[in-house]
Amino acid sequence: MSSSTFDQIQLETLSQLIMAGGHQDVANLLKSSLQRLVEFWPARAGALLYLSPYTETVRVDDGPLSQEARTIIEQARTGYQRRDNGEEPTIGYYSLEGGEDLLELPLQSNGQGVGLLHLVVEETSDKHLDDPVAISREADLMVLLVRAIGGEADKLALLQRAERDLRELRLISEVGQSLSANLDLDSLLDDIKLHAPGVVGAERCSIFILDEQTNELVLQIPGEKRAFRIPSDRGIAGWVATHGIPQMVNDVEQDPRWYNGIGREVDFVTRSLVCVPMLVKDRVVGVMQLLNKRNNEGFQEQDVQLLTTLASQAGIAIENARLYRSLKQERDRLLSKEEEVRHAIARDLHDGPAQSLTAIAMNIEFIKKLLVAMPERVPGELDILAELVVKTTHDIRTLLFELRPLGLETQGLLATLEQYVARWRDPSRGTRLRLEAPASVPRLSHEAEAATFIIIQEAVNNARKHARSPSIAIYLYEEEGHLVASVRDRGKGFDLTATEMGYATRGSLGLVNMKERAGLIGADLRIRSTPARVRRSNCVFLWGKTQ
Repeated sequence: MSSSTFDQIQLETLSQLIMAGGHQDVANLLKSSLQRLVEFWPARAGALLYLSPYTETVRVDDGPLSQEARTIIEQARTGYQRRDNGEEPTIGYYSLEGGEDLLELPLQSNGQGVGLLHLVVEETSDKHLDDPVAISREADLMVLLVRAIGGEADKLALLQRAERDLRELRLISEVGQSLSANLDLDSLLDDIKLHAPGVVGAERCSIFILDEQTNELVLQIPGEKRAFRIPSDRGIAGWVATHGIPQMVNDVEQDPRWYNGIGREVDFVTRSLVCVPMLVKDRVVGVMQLLNKRNNEGFQEQDVQLLTTLASQAGIAIENARLYRSLKQERDRLLSKEEEVRHAIARDLHDGPAQSLTAIAMNIEFIKKLLVAMPERVPGELDILAELVVKTTHDIRTLLFELRPLGLETQGLLATLEQYVARWRDPSRGTRLRLEAPASVPRLSHEAEAATFIIIQEAVNNARKHARSPSIAIYLYEEEGHLVASVRDRGKGFDLTATEMGYATRGSLGLVNMKERAGLIGADLRIRSTPARVRRSNCVFLWGKTQ
C-alpha cells in the first residue's frame, strides 16, 4: 500500500468507519472494523484480539489465514493480558511464505494495551526504503488505527456493562414486587425444596448452585451436614448447567450422561428427573431438579414448562438473596469502618488533647500551691502553662481540621492542602510532609475536592504508619485536562496484591475505601509499591477530570 494514497480526509474517513455508532456489541464492532480495515488497507486477511475491562475476550478473523499465519497469531495471543503501556505502539513484522508479511500491532485505549491487530499484507521488507516520509506516515496511520479501534471497543464495552447493570436492577425491582420477601439464601433454598415437588407431584427437589470460582455445582441436602460438589460439566445437571437447555429423562439409567455419585452417598434411588437451568438474564446461576414422578408416571412436557417457570422465579429470588447478603456484608463493612474511625478519634483525643488538658489541670493545682509557698516562681510556671494551652488549642484545631476542613468549600483544595501540611506533624517518628503544586490549580466540584482530600489524607496516614519514611510528598498538578494528585514516600514497600486479598480476614479496608471514593467522583486511583525491604518510592496516584 502506498502511503501517498492517504491524505488527511481519508484518514478522518477511516477513523469514522471504526466509530461505535450503530453497533450493539463489541464483537460486531470489531468484526465490522476489521472487515473495513482489510478492504481499505488493502490486506489479504486480518485478525483481532480484544480484552475488555471486564476480562471478556473477543477474537475475530477476516479473510483466509494460512496455517503459518494462524500459528504466529495464536503464539502472540497466548498469555496476552490487558495492561498499562504508556509507550507508543510498535509495529512487528513477520515474514510469511509466498512473499507476504504479517503485521502485528497492539490495540491501545487510554494508554493501555487492550488487544492485538494482525494484518497479512504484501512483503514490506523492501518497501519504501527510499521514502522515509512514507514509512513515517504508514506508522502514524497504524497508531491511529489501533487507538481508534481499542478506544471505541472500550467505550462500547463500558456502555454494554452499564446497560446490563441497569437491566438487572430494573428486573430485580420488578420481580421483587411479586416474589416472597425471603432474603436469607439458605432459608430460601429450603422453602423452594419444600414446595417445588408439590407443583408436579415429584418425590424430591434438588437445587445445585453454581460456584463460579471453582466451576462446580454445589448441592446442600437437608439433614446432611456437608455440601456435595460435582464439576459443572458432570452428569445431567452439569450438562444442563453447561448448555442452559432443560432436560426431561424418564429413565436415567439409559442416559449416558447420568451420574449417581451423590445418590449412592445419601442412599437415594433416582428413576426419572426433570432438570432445568436457573437463569438470571440468560446467565446460569444453578440448576433445579425434580426427581421421581409419583405413581411411577413419567414426566411430561407440561412438567418441564412448570418447572422452568418456577426455576426462573427461583433464580431471581436466589440472586436477590445473594444481593441482599452482599449488601449486608457491605453494611457491616461500613459499620466496621465507622467504628474504626471512632476508635481513631478516641485514640487521637486520648494521646493528644486529653493528656494536655490533664497536664494543664495539674499545672494549675501546682501554681495554686506556689502562690503560697514560692510566689516568685509563679510567673515562670504561668508562661509554661500558657505554652501548653497554646499547644493544646493547636492540637484540637488540627484534629477538627482533619475531620472537617471547612476551607474546602470556600478556599478550595490547594489552600486546604497547604493548611493541612502546615498543621501536620508526626510526633512518633518526626516524618516531614511537604506539598508541591503550582499556584494555579483548577477548582473541582465540592464533592470531588472533598473526596480527593480524604484520599490524600488516608494515603499520608498510611505512609506515616507503615512506610517508615523520613519524608512524604504530596504533588498536585494538571495534565491533559485532568487533575493529578500523587502521594509519594521513600519508605518500606508492600505487596499490593497480598494486601488486597487479605481484606477478607482483616477489619481494615483502607485501600478499598480509597478506590471506592475515587470511583464515586469518576477518578482513577493507582497504587504502586513492591514488597521490597526498602523501596525507593511508594506512590498513590489519583487521576480525575477537572471539568
